Amino acid sequence: MSTAIDLTLPAGVTVASHAPLLYTPEFWDPRKAYIRYRPDVETAFREGVAYRKNNKLRTAAQLIELGISNAIMFTDLQDDFREGGRLGVNGTDTAVLRACVRAINGTILDHYTLAVHSQDSHPPLHLSFGSRWWAEDGLPFDLREHKAAVLDLADERRGIFKATCFGPNGPIDMGHIKSMFNADDTVKYWHHLQGTGQGPVWVFAMHCKIGTDGTNLHPLLSETLAFMEGARMLEPVPLFKGHIRDTDWFGAFQPCRPDSTHPQGGFQKTIVDLFGQVKGTSDFVGVTEDFCNYHTEQQAVRYFDNTNARLLEKLAFVTDCTAAIVPDAPHVVKFYAEAEAKGVRFITHDAKFQAAA
Repeated sequence: MSTAIDLTLPAGVTVASHAPLLYTPEFWDPRKAYIRYRPDVETAFREGVAYRKNNKLRTAAQLIELGISNAIMFTDLQDDFREGGRLGVNGTDTAVLRACVRAINGTILDHYTLAVHSQDSHPPLHLSFGSRWWAEDGLPFDLREHKAAVLDLADERRGIFKATCFGPNGPIDMGHIKSMFNADDTVKYWHHLQGTGQGPVWVFAMHCKIGTDGTNLHPLLSETLAFMEGARMLEPVPLFKGHIRDTDWFGAFQPCRPDSTHPQGGFQKTIVDLFGQVKGTSDFVGVTEDFCNYHTEQQAVRYFDNTNARLLEKLAFVTDCTAAIVPDAPHVVKFYAEAEAKGVRFITHDAKFQAAA
């Protein structure tokens, strides 16, 4: 562990309970989950290589040849969603800590052979940015304080929407706003969301803007992935979402509205099929429980339910490796009940690793 890193925890922050590591890499310190630092990914990778050689670990490819394969999916565990981030969610750092514990333990054991991580990343003036919209005062709509708002169509002809934020005392009327670009298309987008059951248009404080530090993976996760790479010669699969200016990505595997002109514009079948190909299980972790992680899990369940329902039994949602904007949100409770009834398992990060069937 680099001595240059200040491991002083922020005021009022304590390290959450978590399972013990089966092996503690030198880069590891649970306080790292709660601070901001530059990850030393090369040292973590080299430590993974050394551990593999010293302990004669099989590579991921060798495990797969033996019929052993399991996956882990990390959804949007990025700097802008951490506490203090531009769109911070309380509990994200703890979710990362526990997810990294499970990832390292599953690497030490003959378990994980695949890791996928999604990263929200938006171009300037993305539809999900509040500042992409004109407010009634003629200035960009400002969500730096309230962070998020839902939009309801108020005047279809003029493309005007009513914005509502939610605070501890209930809904907050934020007035009427209009998209700076493509007002007619934005109305069509709203109708598409309604017609496909995806809900309203959501806008947020500017977040995960391409070219900013907010798109970065949590640094402890970056080091953990590098250790996995070295220990198993495992190549994590990045999954970028959010690059199309005029549509959003609620889940990692497809945009809210198809766009045949863009490589991200459809269902990312090649990626999702990787989870179907593993012999064992695919663990899902990430944020937020009631938004991006919810939609990511929902997209996976819907896909496997429509193609091969037996594969649903390979999915495991790790319930203490996520964080919610609104805990126990009704739509999440309902979805979890439906998913469990279809065979999806619900586990915690310290759950025993299952052998491949």
